[in-house]
Amino acid sequence: MPMGSKEEHGAQNPDNPYCIHCTDLNGKLLSFEKKFEDFVRIAMQNRWMTREQAERTALDDMLQMPAWKDKIHKAALTGS
Repeated sequence: MPMGSKEEHGAQNPDNPYCIHCTDLNGKLLSFEKKFEDFVRIAMQNRWMTREQAERTALDDMLQMPAWKDKIHKAALTGS
């Protein structure tokens, strides 16, 4: 997420490279699994997608985000 103010950074710390949506209250990056499930749930609720469609969309979206793209690439390489 583009962050225009310190309030949008995790823990409202402008040095934190991750946004408030991907971090806990202390600014620590949430687990990939938690955010993936959040993305899937939102896609299914708001975009009327099946679970399979929502998972593909979540992965495609997360692949564009610096916090998650490396985790997706690693999972693809290891098959998990």
